[in-house]
Amino acid sequence: MITHVRNGLLSAALLLAVTANAGAQVLTQAQTQATAQAPTQAQAQATTTAAGGSDGGWNVAIYPILVWVPLGIDINVSVPPVDGGGGGGGGDIIDGRFDGAFLGGFSVSKGLWRVDADGLWAAVGGDRPDNPKFSVDLDAVYFHAMGGVRVYKALYVTGGVRRYALKYDIKFQDRPNFSRKPGLWDPLIGAGVHHVGKTFEVHATFDGGGFGVGADVDISAAFRVDWKPIPHFGLTGGYSYLYFRASETIASRTFTFKQTLHGPIAGVGFYF
Repeated sequence: MITHVRNGLLSAALLLAVTANAGAQVLTQAQTQATAQAPTQAQAQATTTAAGGSDGGWNVAIYPILVWVPLGIDINVSVPPVDGGGGGGGGDIIDGRFDGAFLGGFSVSKGLWRVDADGLWAAVGGDRPDNPKFSVDLDAVYFHAMGGVRVYKALYVTGGVRRYALKYDIKFQDRPNFSRKPGLWDPLIGAGVHHVGKTFEVHATFDGGGFGVGADVDISAAFRVDWKPIPHFGLTGGYSYLYFRASETIASRTFTFKQTLHGPIAGVGFYF
C-alpha cells in the first residue's frame, strides 16, 4: 500500500515538473516574440505618423526680403495726341534704367492645396535718344496671389489674380510731358512645380492672363531654389520674368504701354 502511494506521488510530481517546464518554455517563447515584434510595431507606427504629418501637416514659408535686380528692362509707350491734335508719339526705349526693386512673399500648403502670394515694388525707366526723343520713369507696385491644387506628385494647377498700380512720367524734348497712373486687375491661370524637402526646396511657376479684363496680356515665370542649412531658416535664389501689355482710354484717345522685366532674385526665408 505504501509503495503504491509513493509511486503515485512520484508520478504526480513528475507530471507537475514536466507541465511547469513546458509552460515556462511557452512563456519564454511568447516573451521573445513580443520583444521582437515591439520595434516593428513602433517603426510601423512611426512611419504611419511621419507619412500622415507629411501629407496632412501645414508647411509655411515666409520671404521677408527678396531682392530683384532686373537685367532686362524693355518699355514701350504710345502717347495719344493732346487736345487740338498736337503732341503725342512714343516707341521703345533704347537705354534702360534701374533705380531699385523689392520683393517679398509667403506660401502656405496643406495636403493637396497650396497658396502663394507676393508683392513687388520696382522703379525703372529709360531713354530714347531720337525719333522721337523722350524719357520714361515708371513706378510699379503689384500684388500677386495664386491658389493651386496638386494633380500629380509635385505638379499643381493654379489660378489667381495680379494687381498693378503704375505711374508713368514721360518727358518729351519738343512736346508736352505726359503722366498717367493706370491700375489693373488681371485674372490668371497657370501651373507650378513645388518640391519641398528637408534641406532643399525647388519651385518653378508659370502663369498668364489679363484677357482684356485688365491688361491685354500678362505673363510671368519664375524659378527658385531654397537651401535650408538649419531648421526654420534658409537662403533662396533664382530668376524671374514679367511681361504685360495694356492700354487706357483717355477722352476717346488711347494710351498704350508694354513692359518687360527679368532678372535674378536672392533673399532669405523662414520655414515652419
